[in-house]
Amino acid sequence: MELPRTRALLPEVIWRDSSPSTNAELRELVAPRQGDAPVPAPPHGTLLATSDQTAGRGRLDRGWVTPPDTSIAASLLVRGFGATGLGAGWLPLLAGSAIVTALQSHFTAAAANALGPDGDSDSAEAKRVGVKWPNDVHVRDEHDAIAGSPGKKLCGILCELLPGEPGAANAGHTIIVGTGINLLIPEWELPTDRATSLLAAGADTGGAETLAEPAGHDLVDRVLADYSAELLRLVRLAADDPDAARARVARHSLTLGTEVRVHLPGGQIVDGRARALAADGSLIVDLPTGGELTVSAGDVEHLR
Repeated sequence: MELPRTRALLPEVIWRDSSPSTNAELRELVAPRQGDAPVPAPPHGTLLATSDQTAGRGRLDRGWVTPPDTSIAASLLVRGFGATGLGAGWLPLLAGSAIVTALQSHFTAAAANALGPDGDSDSAEAKRVGVKWPNDVHVRDEHDAIAGSPGKKLCGILCELLPGEPGAANAGHTIIVGTGINLLIPEWELPTDRATSLLAAGADTGGAETLAEPAGHDLVDRVLADYSAELLRLVRLAADDPDAARARVARHSLTLGTEVRVHLPGGQIVDGRARALAADGSLIVDLPTGGELTVSAGDVEHLR
């Protein structure tokens, strides 16, 4: 796939017609196996992507596989993160915010296209894309918002912290940011009733029916270019102005301010109200009995 917009923005773009896992492939490029001939290290901002990932995985080692030419799996290399400013725990949240920016415009365009001559239409309902803590991007409508639901999942994010490189002390972390973005999965092929895609949720997809056709190529290019540019901008912001980066994450959060049920790694279940993000990006939950719980790992369910 040519991806002219994306290639104009990034130092290196690698497209695979098919890949077992874009995170795994990029990880091998960053840390070649012993005995391999030396190759130049991929630079900050390198992107590896495919529309056919065959053995992907998500958070908690869950599998992530979608029909070919309906979704993007993309892995972006971030170097030097956390040398100043925000720590590594914020990167999934920043990536989610970048995905929100890349996808919201497709719903805004769809709503604008649905407006009639009088500027009003029942089919032009506004939909909001946002981040469900810690690493899922959802889209919801007004009914979801009233019910306290995050809506349906459009994208999952998996960040992998790589071992430090020789001589790189105090130079920040090298991290692969993996994303799986549902673009053209028809409603009947969605893996669960909690998932959706741009197509199934009624977004503007430029008339694309499959990512294998020219309109699909253009959709992939627009989404990857918008997402990559925004994430790299937020990475710089996290280093230069951490407070502004935190505010950006909070603005795109669907979880803050809602009643939640936290499923902790040991099996404990705790209900409360998600109030804020801690200094490391963990979720602070106010407990109904008083006090608070700081959640750094676990599944968070929005209570309706």
